[in-house]
Amino acid sequence: MKKIFKIVISILSIVLTLVIAFDVYVVLKSKSDSIAADTPQTTQGPAYSAEEYSDPLQRQAREIIGQMTLYEKIGQMLLYYIPKKEPLEKMRRWQFGGYILFSRNFEHSTPMQTIFEIASYQAAAKIPAFMAVDEEGGGVNRVSQYSQYRNEPFKSGISLYNQGGWDAVKNDSEEKADFLSNLGINTVLAPVADVPYSRSDYIYTRAFSTDENAVGAYVKNVVETMNKKQFLSCVKHFPGYADNVNTHTGTSIDDRAWNSIEKRDIIPFKAAVESGVPMVMVSHNIIENFDPGVPASLSLKLHQYIRKELGYNGIIVCDGLGMSGVRDYVNGDKGEVAVQAVLGGNDMLCATDVGVQLRAVAAAVESGRIAESQIDDSVERILITKIKYAMIERKYEQ
Repeated sequence: MKKIFKIVISILSIVLTLVIAFDVYVVLKSKSDSIAADTPQTTQGPAYSAEEYSDPLQRQAREIIGQMTLYEKIGQMLLYYIPKKEPLEKMRRWQFGGYILFSRNFEHSTPMQTIFEIASYQAAAKIPAFMAVDEEGGGVNRVSQYSQYRNEPFKSGISLYNQGGWDAVKNDSEEKADFLSNLGINTVLAPVADVPYSRSDYIYTRAFSTDENAVGAYVKNVVETMNKKQFLSCVKHFPGYADNVNTHTGTSIDDRAWNSIEKRDIIPFKAAVESGVPMVMVSHNIIENFDPGVPASLSLKLHQYIRKELGYNGIIVCDGLGMSGVRDYVNGDKGEVAVQAVLGGNDMLCATDVGVQLRAVAAAVESGRIAESQIDDSVERILITKIKYAMIERKYEQ
């Protein structure tokens, strides 16, 4: 009798989910005209022929860009902290490149509810969105810390390695990719590539090792394993926290010699780039002997280093724009920090105030402060990544 009861409950749950999904579709459909009328629109970008691009992925990305408004293109550049209110409506209105989900999205929810909510956000997006989460393992888990999702939280990289070597690290990466994918999450903001010096350092509890080569090997194993699963990883926090302080709560100045940072901290990031990591996150640490006084996240010089010296052409994303380490640099100006993050060379911004930040970037483009061609180049990288990872259906074969 209990078995029959469970089966009936399961069937009712599925039926209820389908009914709710249909209701959401109807609501989205009915709201689309009014939302479109309320959303700031600009004309489409400069006309060009996508056929001039020989690479099929670039050609497809440019075809999409040619049909987008300026606001839609900037929306793609926002990896937005998922809002507490009206996340569905805001996705429909602003067309974000993605959402970052937090513990609050899972604590009082269930796997079925999460699957439905994420599916509804994707239904509202014209272009499939990154659904990202900090699921590093160890002390930073947004989803698996709750027993309704997993029997135990994901372990830290070093705990896995100590228990079963690289095989354990790879198996965990595979399981994590499957676990998150099943919920509709397609991006993990990990692995952590920082190399601390000692236990007293802020980043130590999240790091794999104090040895840069060991961290490089760890990053390589995670990125390559997730790539095989067609799951997006984001290596962080370039160029490495080392013994710097927490930029969530204050300004952090790294006064080490640049050549020592290159020989030590950048090693794991090189490993990530060589392994084909789709995203690199840049920290707010000020690298005093490379670009004095400027947070790494806003430093054009540092972003050019990533492009030229590391040969990286994937997505560069800055750390959260609401963090003190960067907010204080612009005296709390939410719009200006977004503009400077784009000028600094980021393709995506971990945005915190979309209304202000999207409009500020659009105004900077319209005034000529930011070239629209730079926006197009960033959106191209975003779209190519979404095509590579099967978020957007491939139109042209290689």
